[in-house]
Amino acid sequence: MTNELTIDMLEGQLRAATLAGDVQALDALIADDVTFIDHLGRRVGKLEELEAHRTGILKLEELDVYDRVINLLDNAASVSLRARVSGTYYGEMFAAKIAYTRIWVCRQDVWRVIAVHYSMVTM
Repeated sequence: MTNELTIDMLEGQLRAATLAGDVQALDALIADDVTFIDHLGRRVGKLEELEAHRTGILKLEELDVYDRVINLLDNAASVSLRARVSGTYYGEMFAAKIAYTRIWVCRQDVWRVIAVHYSMVTM
């Protein structure tokens, strides 16, 4: 079992690592068998996600989270939120509002993100 404070702390670590482009921290927080589904429906694995941060393809300058909901399960938790995000992607500036759903799972007493889906939103 877990509590909301654990997931809140992990979400904060994930946000900080994403903003810093900290590949080592991201590697520790993301499961090897994670699936990311982006706003265009493309599936990406852990290696591709980490490579985008490692090479600077994706650089975030802003990741302001609001409207977050955490749902706890026995050995997992779902997190849904909206965020204002800005930065560069392949050298092009972007700014967007995005809705995220993340699933955290606890395996052998270690919490990691196992699934991520995000969509662009207008609200």
